[in-house]
Amino acid sequence: MRMNPSDITSLTRALELSISTAPPQKQHAVTASVAYSRSGASYPAGTVSSQTHILDLPSELAALVRATHHGDYPITEVHTMAVDPATPVSPLALKALADHTARTGTAIRYAVFDMDGNILFSVDDARNALPFYRMPEHLLSAATDPTRIVALPQAREVAGESIESQLRRLSLAGTTLNFPTRDGASGYGAAVRTKDGTFYYGGQYSSFDKRLGIHAEVAVLVNALMSGASDITHLGIISSKATDTPCNPCGCCRQFISELARARTFEPQIWCFASATEQANSYAIDELLPSVWTNRR
Repeated sequence: MRMNPSDITSLTRALELSISTAPPQKQHAVTASVAYSRSGASYPAGTVSSQTHILDLPSELAALVRATHHGDYPITEVHTMAVDPATPVSPLALKALADHTARTGTAIRYAVFDMDGNILFSVDDARNALPFYRMPEHLLSAATDPTRIVALPQAREVAGESIESQLRRLSLAGTTLNFPTRDGASGYGAAVRTKDGTFYYGGQYSSFDKRLGIHAEVAVLVNALMSGASDITHLGIISSKATDTPCNPCGCCRQFISELARARTFEPQIWCFASATEQANSYAIDELLPSVWTNRR
């Protein structure tokens, strides 16, 4: 079995979306994925490689994150292209696909191809590839709502409204695009602004396997960069847990933001908001993480 030429083109282009802050000799296997939804939409993504490796994201997970930020949950198929055919299938990717199905009820057909389009691995339901990791269904109401509208998690700057106000408003909107493990779970949202006045927003991507959970600010940065954003000037975060006082990014997110800012040469102003009051704090990333860890000599 071979991929058709259009799929090869889509996956080759998705490889170009890969994000890396690690030196080439330190990178893990690079892949590209496209997630296909029942809606007819598709979501391409590349691998995310960090200096710590703990923050690495397989392309399959990045594609799922992008779909959820559009409110598009019923993914029916994921195609992946592996640069190195010797290590084509990631157990982490299989867990991510199984976790996704447990919340949507939609089985995901999964196939991995080499750079020439030859099939390396396929399964009709990704859950069957890891029979020892089979989560019971925890169907989310948003993910199974047939009336839910697929939307573009992007907005243009509004004249006359402060950047701080827009960041807060869109970060709060991002909490409606989170992907928790159960209905009623706490929500986190984030928004980023680029130099040209475009905002991207979304929520956290939780996971039954905690290793695969993606915090809102990381998820939004990944989606923004893979959507073609550059020159990020602002980042806002909010949480339903932090009602009266502003929330704060965790250490992993601070490391991730710092690595990206250095690699892509941007310096975001980071706004941390309270969800029920107007309280807010603003920082530079070097204030939040004055001594960033690096594996570079």
